[in-house]
Amino acid sequence: MTKPQPDPAATLEVLPPEPTTGGRLLSIDLSTSINAAYVAARAAADSATDKARDAILSAVQCGDLLTRQKASLPHGAWLPWLADHCPDISAETARRYMRLAKRSQVTDLTDATSLRQAYLATGVLPDAPPREASPPDANAPVITFTRGLDQFRRWYHRRTEEKPLAKWTPEARRLLRNELAWFVKLHDDLAA
Repeated sequence: MTKPQPDPAATLEVLPPEPTTGGRLLSIDLSTSINAAYVAARAAADSATDKARDAILSAVQCGDLLTRQKASLPHGAWLPWLADHCPDISAETARRYMRLAKRSQVTDLTDATSLRQAYLATGVLPDAPPREASPPDANAPVITFTRGLDQFRRWYHRRTEEKPLAKWTPEARRLLRNELAWFVKLHDDLAA
């Protein structure tokens, strides 16, 4: 994205001296540039919305064509045909386009401003599950965090197999010790 350049039409106005300070104030009038930038932003947003609607219509059309092609093939020939003849379209994308085309016949997509919104409106993609309002249970194990610890443990064992800890440089040992200080405190807190 390029940075907008200052508008040469923006004027710099010198106001008369202030009676209390005797100095001069500089005031700028950027209204012309502001209004022009606003008009450009609105036009780009409208263009993006139009392009998104075009993308939805094209996806529906592609889904119709994919559905017709699949129906014309013998059982089991669809995925190989798709891979051979439309290598840029993944099987999952083809399925989504085909479901979108089928469901768009009974769902109004005029308010959809992106392909994702069209997928959600037609049920091709499920709505995101609601987020929990309450904090997670402290007694329940959190697997996502222990995976990271397990990855660290495996890294450490591979590293020490290649080069035993006694052969590490003092700087490398100091850095690892600093990183592990938090875990040592956590371990001690859990043991207390």
